[in-house]
Amino acid sequence: MKQKLIEPRLTEYLHRKASRIKTPISGTFELSPLCNMDCKMCYIKMSKEKQESIARLRTKEEWIELAQKAKEKGMLFLLLTGGEPFLVKDFKELYIELHKMGFCISINSNGTMIDEDVIEWLKHYPPMRINMTLYGASDETYGRLCNNPKGFTQVTKAISLLKENNIQVKLNCSVTPYNKDDLKQMMDFAQEHDLVIQATSYMFPPLRKDETKIGQNDRFNAEDAALYGAYISAYSNGFDRFKDYIESGQLALYDADDDCGVVEGDHMRCRAGITSFWMTWEGKMLPCGMIPDEGKDPWEVGFDEAWENAKNIVSEIKLPVKCAGCGKKDECKACAAMVYTETGTYDKVPQYRCEMTKNYPEACKKVLKELEQQL
Repeated sequence: MKQKLIEPRLTEYLHRKASRIKTPISGTFELSPLCNMDCKMCYIKMSKEKQESIARLRTKEEWIELAQKAKEKGMLFLLLTGGEPFLVKDFKELYIELHKMGFCISINSNGTMIDEDVIEWLKHYPPMRINMTLYGASDETYGRLCNNPKGFTQVTKAISLLKENNIQVKLNCSVTPYNKDDLKQMMDFAQEHDLVIQATSYMFPPLRKDETKIGQNDRFNAEDAALYGAYISAYSNGFDRFKDYIESGQLALYDADDDCGVVEGDHMRCRAGITSFWMTWEGKMLPCGMIPDEGKDPWEVGFDEAWENAKNIVSEIKLPVKCAGCGKKDECKACAAMVYTETGTYDKVPQYRCEMTKNYPEACKKVLKELEQQL
């Protein structure tokens, strides 16, 4: 049976209602920066030695304490991420306790550690969804991009186990120079297995891991990022819809969320710091996990003060005035995190994203012509 991923109207309603009084109904717990893979474009992964030199990992008891405080303040939706969450010590026990607390839990995972033993307890405490990143369509590609020559075999086994036990899976797909030739196969894989897939050719600069990487990552140049964004749109929509999409003339980069972006040179318009927060592994409560800002530690100052600080971070963000007058702002949908990680500030135009947007219409036409020739 095909799985569909549609945000329930109730969820949208709850966020809209919570935004009026800035209630944190959605939270992300980033449990660790450690991972069993080493993806070239990752924004957070670090060695155990580097992690220990920065801060200790929080204990299961500390995360449960934080969850209880967040629940008291209204948190309902909880995303567990890393690093790789299933690599975290006591993750099973932590997850089950959080599940018993009544949260709607999603898990970000690379899928390589989900085996029969994990399924045995997950099926008794099923998450709302597991978001699994698909990095390629072969073990060879996983070896090239993720330094894991068995990755695809591990992931496909995990997907089969999850589906057999009625645990919903959503695939995320990061398209890079190292797996671009697998894009069509990855999209076909999702369709063949009746899975929702969300792909992007835009990779954030990894400022959380290396503050010197402003505007840099191991990624496509802007022109190629636009081209593979067009391929994503074509494969996601199908030929006829893609052709209609191009003829409509309203071409927006396919990887952007509708509730994010730059608005009139003013404030953020996503949920970050309004109804949601991101708790980093080292103890900072941020409005968004991609923005390396000065978050406060709720274990030290209390949840209320940390949340107030996250809200204040958002209230003080002013986005580029030049973007407000740009005729392509609706197509670009550059979010605050893109602006900051591309430029190191919030008031400069993110040129890489601009170039992607400018190149996207011609890239779509190029892809359409190529597909027409194949018919």
